[in-house]
Amino acid sequence: MSGSVERFDAVVVGGGAVGAATALGLARAGHRVLLLDRRPKPVFSEEAPVTRVATLNAASMQLLTDLGVADRVLARCGYPFHRMEVWDANSSAELHFDADDLGLAALGWTVEHLALEASLWEELEAAGGAVLPETGWRALDWWPDRIDLHLEGGRVLGARLLIAADGAESALRARAGIAVRRNPYHMTGVVTTVATRFPHQDTAWQRFNGEEILAFLPLADGRCSIVWSLAEFEAERVLSLDDAAFAESLRDAFGGRLGDILTVSPRADWPLVGRQARDYFSGRLALVGDAAHTIHPLAGQGLNLGLADVRALLDAVPSGTGADPADATALRAYTRSRRLDNELMLRSMEGLRWLFGSSQPPVAWARGFGVGQVDRHRALKRFFALRAMGGSPAPVG
Repeated sequence: MSGSVERFDAVVVGGGAVGAATALGLARAGHRVLLLDRRPKPVFSEEAPVTRVATLNAASMQLLTDLGVADRVLARCGYPFHRMEVWDANSSAELHFDADDLGLAALGWTVEHLALEASLWEELEAAGGAVLPETGWRALDWWPDRIDLHLEGGRVLGARLLIAADGAESALRARAGIAVRRNPYHMTGVVTTVATRFPHQDTAWQRFNGEEILAFLPLADGRCSIVWSLAEFEAERVLSLDDAAFAESLRDAFGGRLGDILTVSPRADWPLVGRQARDYFSGRLALVGDAAHTIHPLAGQGLNLGLADVRALLDAVPSGTGADPADATALRAYTRSRRLDNELMLRSMEGLRWLFGSSQPPVAWARGFGVGQVDRHRALKRFFALRAMGGSPAPVG
């Protein structure tokens, strides 16, 4: 059977942004790489409706620059925003961030997931990586020098390093027996794209109202992508509304900050669950992105954490022809560098949910006082802005 196995240094299962970036980085490091996904190959079209949008920080943009795709992604409706407004409906807590005041080129960038994924796939193929869309796997064989991945069509891929980038309910993680801690939030994220009466002003907006959290993210065409975190029963209600009633509810939930909602695109939703894998590798299998961890979307850091995984894995894995990408010392170093950071971010987001979700008067007073202190001190605001941006200022230009 060994003669029928197609050998690769690395096989990445999951062709989303994190998986495709991992594959591209490994290919650029001199490894023979294949990217596998059950979905069709992503193809970007400016005429296609905007679906899912992410906010990228400076560290993520630097990774995309190093991988050679940043310019292509930004040309495909990527949009830098320069201000952020965060406020609480139930206290005086309000924060204002301005890139110019903080000496930064931008606070972040909004990009379409499809544009990002298509750009990474295109660059991977140009770099000599193999891609295999619309293909699943059915079985694994574990060997000392590789993992064999049996595909549904009968092919067998031998991977010295197998990367699980197959999402929050990773089948590869489960097959490897890696335990995961789950914290269901009993909330649902609702996403759509809207046009508003007043312009978004190059600003990312976020309003807290108890456990309900609503973000408006600016897009290049003047519209906003919204992420609305709601209790499960309330999400069911708003998803059942027609567009006019949904637009009215959305305007009210946002306090009318950008006026009436003029248009609403088709809506999507997903359950919100915090996750942390016990280990980020097992033998020759490594986890990245949502397969390793998920957090609440209130700070828009999910994809940024996944891309930070990519950076750490690429830094740890030996490069060059003949090098073993599944070197155990390297994978342990990768796990040490990322698991603690991801745990801290997970705990921080849960702490913020509690802080802004509590209606107790002492907590509301402390919330308003503490946030007000931060808003009045430039150094503190810069510290929090840089932390959200990955620890380094945005590149100018």
